[in-house]
Amino acid sequence: MGYLAAFATLICWTIATYVFAFAARKASPASVNRVRLLYAALALSIICCFLFGLNPIELFTNISAEQYLWFGISGFIGLTLGDYFAFSAFKILGNRRTSLFSCFAPGAAFIGASLLLNEPITLQGILGMLISVAGILILVLSRKEKANVNQEGHGNFMVGVLFGILGAVGQGVGLVFAKKGFEVSAPNFHPIYATWVRMLIASITVYLIGAFKVNLWQEFKDISFNKSINKQVLLGTLFGPMIGISFSLYAATHLEAGIAQTIFSMLPITVLIAAVIWFKEKINPISYLAVGISLAGVLILVWR
Repeated sequence: MGYLAAFATLICWTIATYVFAFAARKASPASVNRVRLLYAALALSIICCFLFGLNPIELFTNISAEQYLWFGISGFIGLTLGDYFAFSAFKILGNRRTSLFSCFAPGAAFIGASLLLNEPITLQGILGMLISVAGILILVLSRKEKANVNQEGHGNFMVGVLFGILGAVGQGVGLVFAKKGFEVSAPNFHPIYATWVRMLIASITVYLIGAFKVNLWQEFKDISFNKSINKQVLLGTLFGPMIGISFSLYAATHLEAGIAQTIFSMLPITVLIAAVIWFKEKINPISYLAVGISLAGVLILVWR
């Protein structure tokens, strides 16, 4: 059941990657991220109240200040900033190319954990991280991929690469702060409750930032009442923060962490397969090489 849940997680995240990429090309990536976080926070609030038998007031008061601090920082870095950059990369590079940058996240978590959690830096971990970076460089240095992206006309290739790296770094570092939050929590503190705190703080901060830039009510109406965009945002929220996270937590409790993380890191492969089979994309051979090398680095890093 643990393996089934892990691969179900992979399928859910593959679907979420595609639908969010489509939505980010039809609307502003920042707007898609804001509305998606709002949907996820509201849905998780209802789930937590039913799952843990809490009323709305208890939902907020059962969390300590330290938990709000660490899970809140995690949500801000991973979801407010990290996902904004990831969605911006989706718009410029597309889902297939952007998914490759997820191989950066374990390396960012590796470095962040050594600084914040005093986890040891090993030569094997450094080797795995460098190999993953080498795979990314192959994609970055590919003239054909650069020409294809610039021809698609959604933005500059190198800007997309920068956003892809920043998105992955945000996700990896956000995970480290979440782990710090679990260290100051009771041993039986539920991960879904922690996810709600992350979503809550991320939603608050992303709307506070947006209040100075856009008309938030108009933005919400433009996405929520546009059937084609809202359908994709809802599907992405369902398969990403909702079902995907639930399966990943189940898998993490029934498998060794290294095995679960290795399966989750296969996202670039499943996105590549979907691109070839369902969307009939013609893939540059360089992309296959970049994915293979980056995943080899992730495997070394995870199994260190």
